[in-house]
Amino acid sequence: MDTPTLMIGISAAVLLSYWFNHLGRVLRFPSVVFLLLTGLLLRAATDARGLSVQPPAALLSVLGTLGLILIVLEGALDLDLVAGRRGFLQRTFASAALGVVGGTAVLAAVLKLLFAISWPAAVMVAIPFGVISSAAAIPGAEVLPKEEREFVIYESSWSDILGVMLFNAATVALAAGGGGFTLNLFGGAAAVLLIGGVLGLGMVWLVGNLEGHVKFLPLIFGLVLVYAAAEVMNLSPLLIVLVLGLMLNNPHLLRRVKGLARLQSRHYPAELLRLKHLTAEATFLVRTFFFLLLGYSTDLGTLADPRAWGVALLIVVCVFGLRWPLLWLFNGRRPRPLLWAAPRGLITVVLFYSLPPALLPAALPHGALILVVLLSCIVMALGLRRDGAQAGDEAGAPAPEAPAPAASTTAPESAS
Repeated sequence: MDTPTLMIGISAAVLLSYWFNHLGRVLRFPSVVFLLLTGLLLRAATDARGLSVQPPAALLSVLGTLGLILIVLEGALDLDLVAGRRGFLQRTFASAALGVVGGTAVLAAVLKLLFAISWPAAVMVAIPFGVISSAAAIPGAEVLPKEEREFVIYESSWSDILGVMLFNAATVALAAGGGGFTLNLFGGAAAVLLIGGVLGLGMVWLVGNLEGHVKFLPLIFGLVLVYAAAEVMNLSPLLIVLVLGLMLNNPHLLRRVKGLARLQSRHYPAELLRLKHLTAEATFLVRTFFFLLLGYSTDLGTLADPRAWGVALLIVVCVFGLRWPLLWLFNGRRPRPLLWAAPRGLITVVLFYSLPPALLPAALPHGALILVVLLSCIVMALGLRRDGAQAGDEAGAPAPEAPAPAASTTAPESAS
């Protein structure tokens, strides 16, 4: 492919993705579905013309990891930690934790029954499908009232982080013959909390004190470097990203510690706003090419396999069926419309592609992964389009009791 053609393709992809964002907001439909379908159509067009344009195998994994880092960072940079929110944080964390663990356990049992694989292999394959994708859930929640939208933002972010922690701990334990799971899970969490805290203090100082026109991209890629290093050590680096983002967006907490207030300069608020804008733009760009390439790299023949549809439908039914009692337990209100805010997406694909090939059941249809992503996003979109609009209308009426002051957590449209 010549350079002008490649440049036209890249530019068209970015402009199309930008239009998909606005179309998705009008139709209340996740823009990632449009990107996936566009990738599938491009694959069909190139196959029909007998063209073979295959991107590097590692490119999708790299883009997925970068997108995961940026999405969690962008979400954390929009979360304010204020007094009176402890109970809310505990509920969202508990909902995410039980959702990941319970969903993984049920899906592992289903996979073991379907494909007659060992329990360790079934659990490893089930973990990616047990995690809510914040990349799809957060923008989809824009139609919800403020408090329920915040619930989705926190829960999906916790789910991403806990899913990666569980996956890393299980991978290390499996490599060690099944031992050390608890130590890896909690010991790794303590280590990354310490790393995230130290890194956060340094970033608070750097954001307000670095000079020059180029300073935020080096900071972001410094974070990517720390993430990759932590991943090599089988830690849970997404927790580092969350801690860092929360510290950057809540500098008032540092003022409570003597000596730390001096880390902030008078330019800090303006520079933090610039960092948020750059993060949103970078997230939009990475997400665009990840989902386009995900659709394009999918063999269309695998999507016509009835077995793939059967497995995907069974997983989606389990996902939303398990979510109903979970929301009754932790959310203290009717499960709908939050019932539908449980799509699978970027995090599912990234973790699934990180599985050792030996663990994948030979009988698992190749198209099941992309179908789970598409079907869960479509279910979310249709459910929120119906119940979210009703909840939004009800939110316009006077509430019997207002919650404690909430964080400013409006999700930027790029984090989809």
